[in-house]
Amino acid sequence: MENKKNDSGNDYKYVRISYNLTEDTPVHPDLTKITITPKNQIKVGDSYNTSVITTENHSGTHVDAPAHFLEDGRSIFTYDPNELTFKKPLIVDCPKKPDELIHEEDLSPAIKHYNVDNLDFDCILIRTGFGKYHDTDILKYLTKNPGISPEAVFYLRSKLPKLACLAIDTVSMSRYGRMEEMIRVHKTAFSANDDLGKPLLFVEDLDIESIPTAGSLEEVMVIPWQVGGIDSAPCTVLVKIKSE
Repeated sequence: MENKKNDSGNDYKYVRISYNLTEDTPVHPDLTKITITPKNQIKVGDSYNTSVITTENHSGTHVDAPAHFLEDGRSIFTYDPNELTFKKPLIVDCPKKPDELIHEEDLSPAIKHYNVDNLDFDCILIRTGFGKYHDTDILKYLTKNPGISPEAVFYLRSKLPKLACLAIDTVSMSRYGRMEEMIRVHKTAFSANDDLGKPLLFVEDLDIESIPTAGSLEEVMVIPWQVGGIDSAPCTVLVKIKSE
């Protein structure tokens, strides 16, 4: 892809950090496996190619909106594209072993590194390193993933008043098999609270292993499938990074 110039005259490029959706895509054990079935095929004499895709809306890289867990929460199809473009993103490296929790103390050093009066980050991408299992050990990836604690979500919302999106390189923001913890994590993020800024979006199952950490990440764009009436959706995620 050809590099372009930003407003400051610096070179930048766009990189996709969402996975392709295929029949081999690891999906949460509670979901139906993806199928992609050819319907019309030129190679068998048809005039054109078409396929039938069967997938649940939380498969692959996807964005969770508040309606996923709250009856009165916003659904993803109601979001304006400008609400899904984040101009002040931050990657937080948080290496975790299988099934470990991400706590406040794992995140606070990265947050405190910046001027306390200028905490205007709108998107936090948590890099646990667990993405290395996405293709090499699917069972571990799906059932032993690290997850964030409800208290850590509350900490981020309380410290970052402009935060609107929390993203991660695991299949889910919460650990597998812990229903109560999962509900608390999502409701802590999605519930409206005048003291904590806007409810968050979650983006799960990202490929961010190779994205540089410091100073190069300029923008994150989340582009969900445009399907009316659904709480959340598979999505394409692009990041704008400064070129070396």
